[in-house]
Amino acid sequence: MSRTTENPAEGMRRAAKLMRDRAALVPPPPWYPAVHDVTTHDGLDVIASSGLTVRAQYVASMHPGVALAVAGWLENEAVNAPGRGGVYLRGGRTAYALAVACAYLGEAYDV
Repeated sequence: MSRTTENPAEGMRRAAKLMRDRAALVPPPPWYPAVHDVTTHDGLDVIASSGLTVRAQYVASMHPGVALAVAGWLENEAVNAPGRGGVYLRGGRTAYALAVACAYLGEAYDV
């Protein structure tokens, strides 16, 4: 969390970049859940035999299109974020964006 704490806007940008990088490595949406796997519109396996229908449904719903939308939102919020040492209002829109970025990066943050 230290890098995000030092510069919250940069933490949001870092998370957005990681989302975009990871989304570029997998098949584009739409993704479809089957009984135990996730496939693309042309039948390509995204996850083969995950073993759990709920897991397949979740993965299919969190396809790269979702990651790219969230990345765009984080980049937009980073433009308006207070700089290093800035004040974040508890429950404010930018604070929630920072919380999403930290969660994606595996860093602690309390909204």
